[in-house]
Amino acid sequence: MAKRLSKKISKLEKKADQLRKQAEKKGKELQSATSHKIDDLTKEDKGSKKGLIALLLAAGAAAVAVVLKKKRDQELDEALWEEPRSI
Repeated sequence: MAKRLSKKISKLEKKADQLRKQAEKKGKELQSATSHKIDDLTKEDKGSKKGLIALLLAAGAAAVAVVLKKKRDQELDEALWEEPRSI
């Protein structure tokens, strides 16, 4: 039984690691895209509200990455504490 639990935990850890990598990759992509957009907008027009919008997008991208990481952590915690079901 302990061997089965160990295998389940191992699978869950692998899945959690994959989700973490996906979240980090998506966060980096969003941050990079936002950074490029900020650079473009600041070069075009310094007096407009576009820079503020780009800054808000960057903050949103960071928030998405944090939320995805917390969700992954929560799912892993729930899976580890879940009672084993008979098959």
